[in-house]
Amino acid sequence: MKRLLRWAGLGLASLVTVVLCATLGAFAASELMIRRSYPKAQVRIVAAAEPQAVARGRRLAVLNGCHDCHGEAFEGRLFHDEMPLLRAWGPNLTLAAAEQTDADLDRAIRKGVAADGHTLWVMPSEAFARLTDAEAADLLAYIRSFPVTGERQPRLQVGPMGRVGVLLGKFDSAPAMLKKEGAVQLPFVGPEHEAGRDVARTCIECHGPALEGREILKAPDLAIAASYDLADFETLMRTGVAAGGREVGLMSGASRTRFHALSAAEVKALHDYLRARADKVL
Repeated sequence: MKRLLRWAGLGLASLVTVVLCATLGAFAASELMIRRSYPKAQVRIVAAAEPQAVARGRRLAVLNGCHDCHGEAFEGRLFHDEMPLLRAWGPNLTLAAAEQTDADLDRAIRKGVAADGHTLWVMPSEAFARLTDAEAADLLAYIRSFPVTGERQPRLQVGPMGRVGVLLGKFDSAPAMLKKEGAVQLPFVGPEHEAGRDVARTCIECHGPALEGREILKAPDLAIAASYDLADFETLMRTGVAAGGREVGLMSGASRTRFHALSAAEVKALHDYLRARADKVL
């Protein structure tokens, strides 16, 4: 009996050792992936200087949700706290703007690579990459219009479930997402809908580069827009309230903080484009 117990104890100790080694190995592998560095792509851009640049940049920042993650004064903030998945802070952009060049900032925004070359996560560079150089220059002018304020924010914390997702390829870094989705274009549905297609760039972050939805965000294919008449669609875009008086998760929040910046003409153009796309898809 004693020998049996001894062997059982040795077996349990071996199992614990194997599990511990596997856990440490998985942690180390995920840490390497999270902290991976990328070559710093050559970027030539200068913040716009003309009088209206800051106003144009502010509109872009609102429509693309910059303040949602980085705070009203770009001082940075905790914007996602979902352990054991992850805890994410938007960096203090006022400090970044004081310390970095325009090229450094643009590389982070549109390439997903920080000034020191490390990989950015939970940064929707695959959507911001759709900005033109002129738009990016306006956005930089807006960021630089803020005085330095606040403290330096912590770096991303990835919990056990998040690390498993990284290892399994369920969660991608910003450069990886850009590589995967950067070449995918918004569907062309005719020259008469190009204005709406241009507005639809603001939908890519949640609904994907072809507007087919993102499962991880529970964001649907925007063919669903075909079921909305213009009045209901405008109500959704302005107030976040969907047809039938419903709240619809991330979309309700985004409508209230972002899409109020769209003009009535832009909302109609987007609606027309999405319905034309739905007719083509369905």
